[in-house]
Amino acid sequence: MKKKVSMIVPVYNTASYIGRCMESLLAQTYDNLEIILVDDGSTDGSGEICDGFADRYPPVKVFHTKNRGVSAARNRGMEECSGIYLTFVDADDCLDKDMVEHLVWMIERTESDVAGCSYWGFDGEEPFRQQRRQEGEGSFRRQEKTDWERAFPVETLQGEAFIEHGILKSNTRCWSKLFKKESIGGRRFAEGLTIGEDMLFLLRLALDGKQFSQSNYQGYGYFQNREGAMMRKFKNSYMDQIVCWQQALEMIGKEMPRLACRTEAVLLVSVMLVVGKLSMLSGKERKEKKEYTDRCSCLIKTYASHRGTFRELERGYQIKIAVYRYAPKGYMWLYHFKTQKG
Repeated sequence: MKKKVSMIVPVYNTASYIGRCMESLLAQTYDNLEIILVDDGSTDGSGEICDGFADRYPPVKVFHTKNRGVSAARNRGMEECSGIYLTFVDADDCLDKDMVEHLVWMIERTESDVAGCSYWGFDGEEPFRQQRRQEGEGSFRRQEKTDWERAFPVETLQGEAFIEHGILKSNTRCWSKLFKKESIGGRRFAEGLTIGEDMLFLLRLALDGKQFSQSNYQGYGYFQNREGAMMRKFKNSYMDQIVCWQQALEMIGKEMPRLACRTEAVLLVSVMLVVGKLSMLSGKERKEKKEYTDRCSCLIKTYASHRGTFRELERGYQIKIAVYRYAPKGYMWLYHFKTQKG
């Protein structure tokens, strides 16, 4: 009998999307699944929709909680799930019907602790049709399992190598991955953080020495919500990505000092992304957020002065950081002007 896979789905006010997501989960070709829906205090009827799926489909279980954020919802799902393997799915995303089967094939073939695939992005109402237009190298093609080895080569990386060639190269997502539950052990997502918690979770597993495998099979559909968190103007929670990369720097600097400069460079890029969000605010709003702009300026001055770190940056970011380092107000004014004009 196939090993059970638990699919953990945090749900918060996604009534418009959860049906599409569930359709893709219930259509999986892998036939030993449980679907754990954690309703994180939704107020738009999402919880009732989840209950409806649980009433109709035996593999679906629903847990209702107070609103505590996606990390707490995922952690609750891990406590409740009974699978040998588990995966995380965002409620506005969707999966190709072979994704779970492909990831189970990968994790068992490589004897890895974590197996991950690639993804495609969509921003409309027809994610599957959009995906099928992406025929070509590295994109989804209907394959027999005997052809997966040839069509989707698998790369395997031990913990330290995954940090260097995965996490520090933007592979920081927990969705589109399958985890052995026993390999996670007592590790949990850091609660109270809204951006960067995935990266910290993967980093801790990598520092534990876990093995990761990855293929270019596009099995996960990522909904690029134009109203999503990364698309909106600055919110205080955007500082979380800086907090997370500061924590990562502390851990990597201690365990893998040779990667400290590269991690500092990623931290600087994160700071500049926050600076961009702050720059979009009006002058009055920026004054109200002065503590955040001061903190960004301090971090830029601290780490941009490290020659090794500056060399790790792409040329474009070297220029942006140099300008912001010496003329932060001018940089933010120009950024704001360009954004408003655009």
